Amino acid sequence: MPIHPLKRLEDKTRDLVMYLDYFMYLLLNPFKFKPFPKKIQRILVVELLKVGDLLVATPTVRALKEKWKNAEIDMLVAPECAELLKRNTDVHESIPYTTFEKIQKKLKEKKYNLAFILHPGSLKISWLLFTARIKYRVGCTKSGIMYGKGFFLHKKIQLNNIWQHKIEDNLDVVRAIGADTKNKRIELPVDPLAKRKIQTQLKKYGKIIFGIHAHSQHRSQQWIPERFAAVADRLVEKYQCFIVFTGTKNEHEYIEHIIKQTAHKKSMINYAGKTTMQEFIALIDSLKLLISIDTGAIHIASARNIPTVALFGPTIPTFWGPSHERKRVIWKQETACVGCRKYYCAFDKNYECMRAITVEDVLREVDLLLKK
Repeated sequence: MPIHPLKRLEDKTRDLVMYLDYFMYLLLNPFKFKPFPKKIQRILVVELLKVGDLLVATPTVRALKEKWKNAEIDMLVAPECAELLKRNTDVHESIPYTTFEKIQKKLKEKKYNLAFILHPGSLKISWLLFTARIKYRVGCTKSGIMYGKGFFLHKKIQLNNIWQHKIEDNLDVVRAIGADTKNKRIELPVDPLAKRKIQTQLKKYGKIIFGIHAHSQHRSQQWIPERFAAVADRLVEKYQCFIVFTGTKNEHEYIEHIIKQTAHKKSMINYAGKTTMQEFIALIDSLKLLISIDTGAIHIASARNIPTVALFGPTIPTFWGPSHERKRVIWKQETACVGCRKYYCAFDKNYECMRAITVEDVLREVDLLLKK
């Protein structure tokens, strides 16, 4: 079945809420009368969500840099994501969010001419930019019904109800003031030291190394462990490859559970928790192929142009799928309840969106991708 009718209704309600919010901005917001600054020297971009959210925001920063080549562009990000911007030449400074008071003081000292809120458009973050006396504030990226849409903004974007990739949603925010880019590739350079370290470690495993990213912190996005084990075995048998399972330290035991069910354990290794963020990027960059559920790993693979097979269920690949060409996406929209965008099985169907994906589905897409 397609997306559940109740979710369709929720989407329509979200669209209505967005348009009502924009109408209230036009009717009551006094900040909209302020003219746009004539000189732009310092810009702040706020993206405080997760790895994938930050990565798909990098084309937005590129668009700003192309419009204001001499401006310093900083990003306010979640602390665990700051490393992702380490080698991004479009970003002058990556500012990890700590406490409201500390960040407020820093932003005041920076004296920004212009700020863009991507996520979140909450009252707290809007108040932060307002009290930091940032001269002109723009926002926000399209979000759900219960999420803030931005407050105290001088320019609120007129949101559309088009289903498009999050890269486009983010770009819509800066398009509101005339910035755009034709280069929508995710920006994520590889650290040379991390690259050399990973290449040295992987050298003993041969030239054909496939990666599997099997775990998500959200139950609804996970595939069946036994099926990952079966896929890994079949890949080893068919391609004589070595399998690297990736993940965080907290996911190590989950990956061990998968590997224990395989027949070719000597052709696999559990790398969960064994890398820094820069080494994880270098590891993805060293793969011949990545198989992943909907996690930040697929956006790293997109940035590094690594062939990717992505498994989707509750989330929608139009929004969050791999953004490069070398990809295959499995999404059972014709046969299962999909696209609820919840972290649990919203309609009590025992996660059929992910269970509907078979071992043969994955192997077929791998074969089609590698034949390209």
